[in-house]
Amino acid sequence: MTEERKIRFLLVADSPGHTTGYYVVARALREAGIEVILGGFQQPSGIVEAAAQEDVDYVGYRIMDREPRLMISLLMERLKERGLEHVQVVVGGIIPRRDIPKLKAMGVREIFRPGAKLADIVAYVKEHAPRSAGSA
Repeated sequence: MTEERKIRFLLVADSPGHTTGYYVVARALREAGIEVILGGFQQPSGIVEAAAQEDVDYVGYRIMDREPRLMISLLMERLKERGLEHVQVVVGGIIPRRDIPKLKAMGVREIFRPGAKLADIVAYVKEHAPRSAGSA
């Protein structure tokens, strides 16, 4: 029987400000046994490069200052070009409610807006991780 590998979660942001939630989410995921790679402030092409290098299961993209539909469209396009469609994208931050269906149609798996409970974020990540990943 082989040991399952830990879930690998790349956490990135659209801008260098508003970092409290970013670090709080990172800590909650780590405390739950998830391996978190802090990618910092990244544009979609950099996010995809980091996702490929780190062999992640998830990209968690915190969007506070940019246009969510544009940034996600670029990210999903770059992931597909790189053959990383299996990487699950979750988004957090200031996301207008009207954009949620559009983002999900682009391939975003889940969206966590301000006030989301840390337990809900952790549960979602654990429940939807690929079968080969788990908190071993």
